[in-house]
Amino acid sequence: RSRGRLCNSDQKGIDMKINRLLLLSLILLSVITSCKPVLREFQPDNKSLFNITFSYPSEWEWREEVPYDEMDPSEEIPPSELFRVESQSIEIQVFQPINPQTKMQEWMDGYLGVVTPMLVSDSTIQIDGYDARWFTVLYPPQTSEKGFIQEVVYLLIDDRFYTIELNSWEPVNKHLQKEFEEMVNSIKVIR
Repeated sequence: RSRGRLCNSDQKGIDMKINRLLLLSLILLSVITSCKPVLREFQPDNKSLFNITFSYPSEWEWREEVPYDEMDPSEEIPPSELFRVESQSIEIQVFQPINPQTKMQEWMDGYLGVVTPMLVSDSTIQIDGYDARWFTVLYPPQTSEKGFIQEVVYLLIDDRFYTIELNSWEPVNKHLQKEFEEMVNSIKVIR
């Protein structure tokens, strides 16, 4: 009989350990899932020049702004729209010039002409089947001790092109940079 009690007692001890382990696992799972940001989907209006969707953290508040174009005053400004995240240095601008491939290449060449000495990386990536160029530039410190980092993606889709930017003081907020990368990787073309 004493052996039976030991076995019964041992079984209760094992059951308690399993219950504790299960409870600890559930707590850990809830902590891990609560750390992941809730995502929203950017959906443009029907009249918008944007023909892409993408996911972004729900705390980002996008606002439409008047597009800025650094263009020669004698040059015609193409139709354009600009959205910027209010609390972050992230923006997406779409342009619809008459010849988008030529215009995008001209703008990329002009950009590279200025930033080449500070260019950290230049890579070609795929976004929903379209080639895109991703540049990372580190501007050296000027009036402060901090440098400035800029990530710029140029994406050509049919009759328009996009510039997608992250601008940040050094050191880069790694969390924000990861969210930016995830947003870019989530881009889908509305067909």
